Amino acid sequence: MSEPTALPSAEELAELSFEQAQERLEQVVRELESGQTPLDRALALYETGLALRDVCLAKLTALEGRLETLVQGAEGSLTIEETQ
Repeated sequence: MSEPTALPSAEELAELSFEQAQERLEQVVRELESGQTPLDRALALYETGLALRDVCLAKLTALEGRLETLVQGAEGSLTIEETQ
């Protein structure tokens, strides 16, 4: 039986890329879904999962402002517009 791990610090989470946070979140979900996790560890994993979800959402929100859309004008010309 593995010991519960501490919730990662905000600094540790902030250093993760979106892909790293998403992978760690998927690991947390797999372990919770296994049904073999002791209650104390499950609670710690749940808290970690919520924090990782928040990191993923924050990173996606930050990227939304940087997305660009390719728009075709009436004459067929293409322009790039930033989405808001």
